[in-house]
Amino acid sequence: MAVAVFLAILAAGQGSAEWKALAESYARKNHNQPLMVAVVRDGQATYYSFGLLSREKALPPDENTVFEIGALSGVFTTTLMVKEAMEGRFELSQPIRDFIPEDVNAPLFQPQKCVEVVLPASPGGQARRILSCTPDPLGDEVCMALCDLATHTSGLPNSGTGLYDWHPIGTAFRLTGPRPGFTREAFYRQLADYPLKAMPGAGYRFSNLGIALIGHLLSEINGRPFDALLTDELLLPLGINDVSFQLSPAQQERLARGHNDKGKAAPYWNFEAMAPAAGLKASPRGLAAFVQANLRNDNSRWALAMEQAQQSRVDVSFPGLTRSTQAGYGWLISQLSPESNQPVVWMYGGTEGFRAFAGFIKDQGLGVVVLSASAAEASELGFSILETIYEGSMPEGARR
Repeated sequence: MAVAVFLAILAAGQGSAEWKALAESYARKNHNQPLMVAVVRDGQATYYSFGLLSREKALPPDENTVFEIGALSGVFTTTLMVKEAMEGRFELSQPIRDFIPEDVNAPLFQPQKCVEVVLPASPGGQARRILSCTPDPLGDEVCMALCDLATHTSGLPNSGTGLYDWHPIGTAFRLTGPRPGFTREAFYRQLADYPLKAMPGAGYRFSNLGIALIGHLLSEINGRPFDALLTDELLLPLGINDVSFQLSPAQQERLARGHNDKGKAAPYWNFEAMAPAAGLKASPRGLAAFVQANLRNDNSRWALAMEQAQQSRVDVSFPGLTRSTQAGYGWLISQLSPESNQPVVWMYGGTEGFRAFAGFIKDQGLGVVVLSASAAEASELGFSILETIYEGSMPEGARR
């Protein structure tokens, strides 16, 4: 028994050295900019620091350093949505027109009627057959539901022209900042003008716009600003600190400076109407506490709500996606590796100067948070760390 315990400790130490080398390499390649890793295991979080806050201070970041987390904000919004639905405030299948302000038009999908058309043949060629589709006047317009927004199957575009644009998988997509002055009123005015590309519920199409809309609808339902609602109904009950839309003066002092893909200091992004989808700022301690809450398995109302948010509901297909992936409510669920076949619940976010990853393996009680003050892609680093600590926790005979 003593020998087995010693070998397990030795293997864990070797695994730790392996992922730390990956993290150190990431920091070095990105001008030694701040990088924090939190490893959650057996209900406890351990923090690891890489890089420096700045050349002037020459101090490393720590578990209280604050980072922008971009689209990772959305899982807080969807978790609050599920919690309120379980408390009976609404049904997730209800159409959004039940909650939207009376003077706002909800986006509707008009069913199409398609017929085959035979085009005249060109000289020496063959006739071509195409489908011609027009709106079906006899088909009822379809309104998206809250569950469609949360699974990114609403048909809404990602963001809309001139707005924050980010995709957690398509990291090569353009990344533009939020347009100043895009208030909730402006959000609602434009909402009905966004064309729905598909029937709500038909397929996955990532939409920050849809997640932001959940936040605004929760605000309408409760008659309270969304930031106050999230704090009072989710963060405070779970004991989560340092996760906020608006930073206090003390938190501002701990806010890292982000860096763009050229290694230059990047401006901070201040979200208005898109805040429920992308506007949170968080410390490693705050994000680790959220991962710890998601790993709970005690049949409490919080554990049950988070379990609902984590369930796979729709397949995700995207160019370049190498892992089998499904979408839950806000979260993505992917295979850790072909060898392990372990499901990882995760989400990723970015702004011009920051990257953020949170992922966990529920059955193993393992989680990882990666927060970087660099625009360099960091989700694969998060997966690599999680795979390493998972393999290190396996019995000797079960490892690859």
